[in-house]
Amino acid sequence: TNKEGCILKPIQPPPRGEREVEFYQNVTTSSDPEVSQFVQFIPQYFGTCTKKDGKFMMIENLTKGMTKPCIVDIKVGAKTYGPDASEDKKQKSDAAYSGTKKPFGFSVLGMSVYMGKEKDEFKVLNKEFGKQLTKDTIDDFLQTYFDGKNKTERTTKVAQIFVRKLNEIQSFYSQQKKFHIFGSSLLFVYDAAALTETSDDNLEKAVVLKMIDFAHIFPANGEADENYLNGLTNLIKVIQTFN
Repeated sequence: TNKEGCILKPIQPPPRGEREVEFYQNVTTSSDPEVSQFVQFIPQYFGTCTKKDGKFMMIENLTKGMTKPCIVDIKVGAKTYGPDASEDKKQKSDAAYSGTKKPFGFSVLGMSVYMGKEKDEFKVLNKEFGKQLTKDTIDDFLQTYFDGKNKTERTTKVAQIFVRKLNEIQSFYSQQKKFHIFGSSLLFVYDAAALTETSDDNLEKAVVLKMIDFAHIFPANGEADENYLNGLTNLIKVIQTFN
């Protein structure tokens, strides 16, 4: 992060980095409502900058103002590579996270959570956790991310806010036929500190959900992005089971 509180994301080698920068610039400046509507569902974009160690995109830090941010990165889609992928890349990608990718069309890439009654135990789970998840153990992801052992009414409300936000993304995304997006994630963030407070005022502000990672974005040619929508629909169903 830099002093303005935005994240400096390294621009990937071409063509991926160029595609991502172009996407952010496009949706931020477009006068086409089908394109500009993406703005509300992605982190705010502040342009690019050059440092000693390379070129970066400056994007909104989604944990800004939170004291105990709990984060999970979920890659959406059973197919996570674009039409330009090599056969080798396709095979490797299809094999990874197949336990959730095949039945649900999404992958849990990693998470960091504040747990315990007072939310003072910090836990980080890497890719191995997500790679071991299956249709039968998917509830482990929910129980960990929402700290099911210490669940309160407020925890359930946080899950419900996420479901509402997911439904908003689904509603807009099922209508858009401009882009097909592969290998993109939904970043879930909530502030565990808000779960130990007494008023509900801050709960809404303490929950953030945004689409991130746009290095594999291609023209939709007027067709709905069924690969993304299928993963999104199943993700909503899974999170709805936490109550």
